[in-house]
Amino acid sequence: MGFIKDEDLLKIGFRKIGNNVLISDKSSIYGASRIELGDNVRIDDFCILSAGDGGIEICDNVHIAC
Repeated sequence: MGFIKDEDLLKIGFRKIGNNVLISDKSSIYGASRIELGDNVRIDDFCILSAGDGGIEICDNVHIAC
């Protein structure tokens, strides 16, 4: 599994991004400006995050897998 590089994570445009965030390069992110990621977050292959008007808040120490 490959992860998006830290400098590329910043370019995605998340509302907030914590430390030690790992997101698979095979995941899909929609509405990144409405997504907040805490510390120690991992999102695995084939996961889809799609933030509507209410946004998404993922707190610390969360691992999302399909």
